[in-house]
Amino acid sequence: MRLVISLFALALVACADAPDAPAEAPPDGPVVAELVTQDMAFAGPDTLRPGWTTIRLDNRDAVTHFALVNRLPDGYTLEDQLRDVVPVFVEGAERLYDGDAEGAGAVFARLPEWYGGAVYVGGPGLLSPGHVAEATLDLAPGTYVVECYVKTNGAFHPMAHQITVTGAPTGAPPPEPTYRLAVSADGIEAGDPPAPGVHTVAVAYRDQGPHEHFLGHDVHLARLDDEVDPDALGAWMDWSSRDGLDTPPPVTFLGGTHEAPAGSTAYFTATFEPGDYAWVAEVPDPVGKGMYVPFTVSDE
Repeated sequence: MRLVISLFALALVACADAPDAPAEAPPDGPVVAELVTQDMAFAGPDTLRPGWTTIRLDNRDAVTHFALVNRLPDGYTLEDQLRDVVPVFVEGAERLYDGDAEGAGAVFARLPEWYGGAVYVGGPGLLSPGHVAEATLDLAPGTYVVECYVKTNGAFHPMAHQITVTGAPTGAPPPEPTYRLAVSADGIEAGDPPAPGVHTVAVAYRDQGPHEHFLGHDVHLARLDDEVDPDALGAWMDWSSRDGLDTPPPVTFLGGTHEAPAGSTAYFTATFEPGDYAWVAEVPDPVGKGMYVPFTVSDE
C-alpha cells in the first residue's frame, strides 16, 4: 500500500514539475468548413468551434443551391424546426402562390413563439451546379441550421443540416476584404467594378427588415452569360411566387452572402473573370428597390 501511495505521490510531483504545454496559436485566417450539396441534401460538419469561419459550399447537384445559416434560440434544434416551422412555411407559401397575402399572414402568425428568437447570420449565396463558393461569418456558441429552399417544378425541396458551435474560440481573425459593398432598404451600394481576379468582398448590412416575402435583404453574385431581362431575374429572386427560385435560373450564380443582422459585416470570396455580372438581392422587385446592380469586369 505504501508503495502505491509513493508512486502516486511521485506522479503528482512529476505532473506539477512538467512544463506547461505551449498554447495553440490562433490561425492566420478563418477556419474553413466544407459543405457539399448532392442529391438534394447537405453533407458537412456536425460541430464547429466559435469564431470566424469560412463555409465553403461545393454544389455537386444538378440544381442551384445556397446555404442560409440560421441560429436557433437556446434549447431548440433542427428537429423542432422541422416539426413546428417547416409545415407552416409550406402552407403559407401556397397561400402566397394563390395571391392570398392576407391568408398567408394568418398562416405565418401560427409560427411558434420560440422561432421569433431565430437569427439569420449569413452563409453562402445562390450557387449554380458545378461551382464552389465561400462565405465567412463569425459564429457564436449555439445551435445552427443550414437551410436551402430552392424549387423544382414549383415545389419546395427543403434541405437542412444542423451544426453545433461549441468549445474554445478559434481566435481566427476576420478576412481582409479587397472589395466592399453595403446593402440597406435603399438598395445595394457598390463602387467601381472589381478588377479581374479573386476578391474577398465585405458586405455591410446598414439595416435589416422583412420585405413582402417575410425575409430580409442580402447580396448574391450573378454572371450574365447572355442577355438577361432584369425584371425576369427579379421575378425569379422572389420565393413567394410559384416560379421564384425554381430550376433553372436565368443566370449563373457564383455565391454571395445571405441575410445577416443590421450592423453586421459578412464576407464572401469569388473569382471575377472579364464579363458581365450583377449584384442582386433575393427580394421581391430587386430592380425597383435598387437591389439589382449590373456591372462589367473589364480585362483592360
